Amino acid sequence: MIRPARGRAAQALRPVTRSPARWCLEPSLKSKLLGKWTNPIDNLVIEISSIDLTSGEIRGKVSPTSGPAAANEHELIGWVSAAPQKESYDNVVPVTFSTTLYEYGTLPVWAGFLRDDKLVTLHYLVWPNRPYSWDHISAFQETWTRLQ
Repeated sequence: MIRPARGRAAQALRPVTRSPARWCLEPSLKSKLLGKWTNPIDNLVIEISSIDLTSGEIRGKVSPTSGPAAANEHELIGWVSAAPQKESYDNVVPVTFSTTLYEYGTLPVWAGFLRDDKLVTLHYLVWPNRPYSWDHISAFQETWTRLQ
């Protein structure tokens, strides 16, 4: 049996009326995620411009602020999800997003969560050319904050 969300999770999740077993993201999640974000590690600026509340799909743009990619906007795509909070468990809103930086041939991917107006992510960066065969994936922790 699926139970309705309670507490903080109830703010991110609500039942879809056409099917009691299906969930849809809460519309208030848009105000928490839509807009421009940056992080102090690579100073990228992402703009999340749309969220499909039924599928969780995120769309937007990535704007590098330095290097060969700085003059170009790149497509951002990702996903947001949510689940009812379990008693005595911590609860966050899972978020992933990705793009291609064709100027370098890299594929950056961020996976993490939204908490307290911050996106806390692990950043995986796949490089096509590296000096060593074991060095094609770099991983970093990045915390994104909203730009005003």
